Amino acid sequence: MTTSVVPGRTPKLMVARKVAAYFAALTMLPYFLLKVFWVGDGLHGGGLHTGVWKTLDWVAVNAVTVAMSGSAIMLGLALGQRWGLRLPAWSLLLPAWVGMGFLCSMLPLIPVFAVLPDAGADPGGPKLPMATWEVGMISVSFAGFGLGLAVAVPLYVRERWPALFARRYAGQAGRSADTARAGGPDHARHLRLSLARAATAVCALLAVAQAYWAFGGTLGLDPHALAGRDLRWHLLTGSSGCWALVAAWGARSLGRHRGGPPSRVALLLTWVASGALFAWSSWRAAFVFAVPSAYSAPEYPAVQALGNHLGALAGLTILILLLLRVIEPVRAAGHGSGGSAEVPDPA
Repeated sequence: MTTSVVPGRTPKLMVARKVAAYFAALTMLPYFLLKVFWVGDGLHGGGLHTGVWKTLDWVAVNAVTVAMSGSAIMLGLALGQRWGLRLPAWSLLLPAWVGMGFLCSMLPLIPVFAVLPDAGADPGGPKLPMATWEVGMISVSFAGFGLGLAVAVPLYVRERWPALFARRYAGQAGRSADTARAGGPDHARHLRLSLARAATAVCALLAVAQAYWAFGGTLGLDPHALAGRDLRWHLLTGSSGCWALVAAWGARSLGRHRGGPPSRVALLLTWVASGALFAWSSWRAAFVFAVPSAYSAPEYPAVQALGNHLGALAGLTILILLLLRVIEPVRAAGHGSGGSAEVPDPA
């Protein structure tokens, strides 16, 4: 039994974490059930078999999304339950990073896409002709899960690693790092700075290209596919450009070694932006590689492939930089990897 008050583990914050996490899991349930129904219907000869679905396997694609949504529900439960604090950190933070990248970055567009004609279940994939209630169900699931993660994950991190939210620990980490650098050349810092500069440059390049296309530019686009640029494509491209710009700003902040650690808001935005780059770039690259005929994007194939691979690599690089940056105050505070020893017994 513990009688001390641990920073980040106040009753109000614990309740807020549980509510947000359970809300995320509950709102993803309708999408999960809909996808299970589609898989079952496909196994009995139903589903779509026209258009891009002549190439795509209806059952296989929906089975993948069943697994993804089921994992999302388990993630929400783990973030809300006490046993989630004892799981290995990577088993929660990695799917949370991907999930927040997918959906938190799309939160401003989800209600817009819900009312646009020819809506699809996946804004980054082949479109589906769906009933209004199906569009509404999917939109609620995506928006609810994204909102739930946006609240639950920072509170989970705050409760599991309170040192990240204590300024005195951050100051100790900064002084320790300065002391280490004073003793000789810090090759790790130079490597981190080089990675941050490279990621900043790549993200800035992606942001400029996507903003150019979103506002009507045609350089790098196939002249024969320009008619496919509808409002949905312009909004998605503009949103990708905005998040790439946020990622560039975040990478630049992580590369600095003076001026103190980045703010909590900056860390959260960098987390979402890097996840968005990695998740959406990897998702599109996987589909383009597996079934190139399922996509008729305006970009030339080489341009699209280059953008997807650069985006995924830049997002992963920023994640590594982010983890290297936030681990300093945890080490300075004497915490380990976040095992069960860090979770106090109920009072």
